[in-house]
Amino acid sequence: MTKKQTYILSSLGVLVVLLVAWGVFFRNGTGYVPGGQLEPAGQSSGIGTNTPPKNNIPVFSPDVPVDATPSVPKNEAPASANPTLGTKLLFFDLKAVAGGFTPSSFTVHKGDSLHISFTAVDGDYDLDFPYLGAYFSAVKKGQTKDVPFDTSISGTFAFECRDYCPASGKIQGSLIVLPQ
Repeated sequence: MTKKQTYILSSLGVLVVLLVAWGVFFRNGTGYVPGGQLEPAGQSSGIGTNTPPKNNIPVFSPDVPVDATPSVPKNEAPASANPTLGTKLLFFDLKAVAGGFTPSSFTVHKGDSLHISFTAVDGDYDLDFPYLGAYFSAVKKGQTKDVPFDTSISGTFAFECRDYCPASGKIQGSLIVLPQ
């Protein structure tokens, strides 16, 4: 191996080590831990807080509560021109305040499409569905953002603020998707 090849390989090795260190030290948000629990991040971004959630709802559970009934949406429409599918487009209002989300939980059927009007009432908030990989960026205090969302898996899913949370800590809620 020539001196030039040795230098290139050494440089690449150092670059890989630096990238791994960067990822470890500057990790932000929450991570998935086996068992489906939320894990507080090791570093604070300076935005919001990284304290553990108050109620520590599992990120996902394939189970749905036995007594769960569909929530009443603000409005609804057929989600398909094919009426035999039975899926709906459901409109919900979701508000974030320091004390939590309102409503803190809502229930829909698998296959329904959701249109959530997400309002940040007393500060800036974002909305994250960690298991589903759906993240909706910060909404400024007093503003509303429309969030389209499809449900293709039944179960119970946590949603939370991720990077823009109240000083009191992360707030969480749950989306229950009933099998058809």
